[in-house]
Formats: sequence, structure tokens, C-alpha cells
Amino acid sequence: MPAEPAAPTTKTNGGASKGVSTMIEQSSNVVPFRKAPAAPARHPKGLMESVYASGSVAIPADDVATKTAAVMLQALGFLVVEEILADGTPRRLDRGETRQALHRPWRLSKPGFGGMPGRPDGDGIFLKT
Repeated sequence: MPAEPAAPTTKTNGGASKGVSTMIEQSSNVVPFRKAPAAPARHPKGLMESVYASGSVAIPADDVATKTAAVMLQALGFLVVEEILADGTPRRLDRGETRQALHRPWRLSKPGFGGMPGRPDGDGIFLKT
């Protein structure tokens, strides 16, 4: 019949027990990753409503969350995206150009369904065509 293994003992104030290994509490090797505080993101519906009500909205260069929503809405045809150049002039961006222009400020405009792009709707009501 095999002998039972000896239970490990813990280190006491008087020193370690002879002939038996001591158990030392090991710290965990798991490093918790904390999420960075997220910037307030705009929901695409709220972004589209604010653009349609005002005609155009300026987006700062560092607002990546809003720009990401704008790229999606531009692909669906709901927004016109313009890059603001260093001299202050806007340049309209096509669907493939928006990813390369994330480092500059943008202006989002309502597409011109029945007239000129960026013309606001009266009292925030969508135009019926």
C-alpha cells in the first residue's frame, strides 16, 4: 500500500520545518487590462438628425468615433463628407478617401436630394420628395 504524501507546512516565526518544503504564497501572473475611458460616441441616428436639422456639422480632427459613424452614413448615401484643408477650404471626399483624411477636421453636410447640398430642413423636419 503506497504511503500518503506528506502535507506541506507553512513557514512559521521560528523558521522552516526540517525535511518538508515550505509553501510560499505566489502572486498571480495575470495582469488586468483596464479599459481607457471612452470618448462620448454619437449614435449614427443622432448624428444624422443633427446634420439634417442644421444643414452641416463641423467635426474636430480627433473625434474618431463620430468620423467612423459618418463614414458608414456616407457609404449609405445619407451624408456628404468634406475635409477642411489647412487654408480653410472644404474638399469633398469620396467614399474611398475618407479613411486617409482622418487627421483633418471634417464638415458633414446633408446631401442635396432636391437642391443644394447642406441646405437645412425647415424646423428640423425632413424634406419630403
